[in-house]
Amino acid sequence: MNLLIRPVRASDAQSIYRIMMQEQVMPYIISLPSDRLEQLEDRYRTLPKNVYEFVAEVDGDVVGNAGLVQLSARRSHVGTFYIAVDSNFHGKGIGTALITKILDLADNWLMLERVELGVLATNPRAQALYERHGFVVEGKKRGAIRSAGEYVDEVVMSRLRPNGLLNRQV
Repeated sequence: MNLLIRPVRASDAQSIYRIMMQEQVMPYIISLPSDRLEQLEDRYRTLPKNVYEFVAEVDGDVVGNAGLVQLSARRSHVGTFYIAVDSNFHGKGIGTALITKILDLADNWLMLERVELGVLATNPRAQALYERHGFVVEGKKRGAIRSAGEYVDEVVMSRLRPNGLLNRQV
């Protein structure tokens, strides 16, 4: 498997849209089945400067994407993280490669002290993946997400930069 992690391009929108619409992916991401490809294309053409997004390519095909949004003002030391991986590539190291790239950017380039995310309580495999990368559970938002006709709890997780200022204060 020839894996490449690179910055997203506007031309990746169709591949990312295909991943988002997969039955095994859609229930776990913050998108709707009615989202349109044109919306995603527009988004990638005009990403704000505080949004950093990468894709994973295997043999030239986009099989996942991950992003980091750096917050502003008094929360500029914080980034929020999101990820989606093609269901045909779950469990094959794509998520790990994308998370590693995002955390390198957060820790060594943006010098973020905290990266946070939300994961659905119905997605324990993703939660375990995040825990392997140093994320810890901070709490739960009960019924925070609607998914396939049900209210689902969102598990709030974060990771502090190793040897960062916040880790020294603990």
